Amino acid sequence: MSSKGQTVFQGEEHDCYYDIDPRQNPELASALTGLNAVVAGAGRGIGRACSQFLTYAGVRSLTLVALEADELEATAASCQSINSQLLVKTVACDVCDAASVEAVLAAVDTDFGGVDVLLMNAGRPPQWLPTAVSDPGIWWSTVAVSLQGAFHFSRYAIPAMQRHGRGGRIIFTSSAGAHSNHGMASYTIGKLGMVRLAEILHQENFKEHGIKTFSFNPGCVRTRFMTDFEDFLKAEDGSGINSGSGGTKSNSTSYLVPGVPGEKQSAETVMRAFSNVTFDTPELAAGLVTVLAAGKLDFMSGRYIDASRNIAEYIAEKDKIQTDDLHRVKLHLADRYIPTSDF
Repeated sequence: MSSKGQTVFQGEEHDCYYDIDPRQNPELASALTGLNAVVAGAGRGIGRACSQFLTYAGVRSLTLVALEADELEATAASCQSINSQLLVKTVACDVCDAASVEAVLAAVDTDFGGVDVLLMNAGRPPQWLPTAVSDPGIWWSTVAVSLQGAFHFSRYAIPAMQRHGRGGRIIFTSSAGAHSNHGMASYTIGKLGMVRLAEILHQENFKEHGIKTFSFNPGCVRTRFMTDFEDFLKAEDGSGINSGSGGTKSNSTSYLVPGVPGEKQSAETVMRAFSNVTFDTPELAAGLVTVLAAGKLDFMSGRYIDASRNIAEYIAEKDKIQTDDLHRVKLHLADRYIPTSDF
């Protein structure tokens, strides 16, 4: 962290590279053959790129979940253009609705014989405002999409993983923002909760059931985290097409709502924060997800991983990571860390 509380990424990668690219790396191109994958938050951006890379890596089936059905269909079409034999299910679903998520996972179990890879990528942009002036509904919604979504999909995927006895890998799209302490408390808490949940799920499931769980930072990708704020400000100053909700987007697709106190201030803060950023490609995150799904970094189960760091560095430091219990969230006291690990 810098003195101003800005999150510092761990590495220098900004795009996909050979070691994590199933389009180029023949070992990865068959690493997921015969497996069933579920991607929540699959409609666009990082989720779509991850769905495509899992397809390139040979998954047998792909269940795509998001709020917007039309975006899911576009993702499904792009994946089937990669592999016409791919089994695809699309479900428009709110990840915060436990019953809906339970139904999705039950259908995957019935139709495809269980889930082997689960990616919970769904999220929503926060208000970048001090807690004292944040909108309560937006604040809790931001936490819920990340943390309830991660819980719901884990809660209803793990029993089937245990029953089938094939192990499995659960991956949460967290964020470097999980380690921030300035300006977006709801987002930080939701993403940090995913980091700790991944650690807890590892402890509960790895030794007996072989289920691995990861949380990762996808990098700084130009997703709706950025574009919704940008479109909102364009509508505010008249340079966008104001459809009544957030500039060029309609009520059904923009997370920002005109008239809610602080939305403009929040959007302006975001634009300043990202004004000099080098954006990463969605394929950087997709490559890391593919590597995790393929078991190349299983020693990092229960730990936090940064897509901006080359995986060769993690592999080279495997012994040190395990011996010194690194890449976990812990309370640092003068003479010890809490909790200690028994992985």
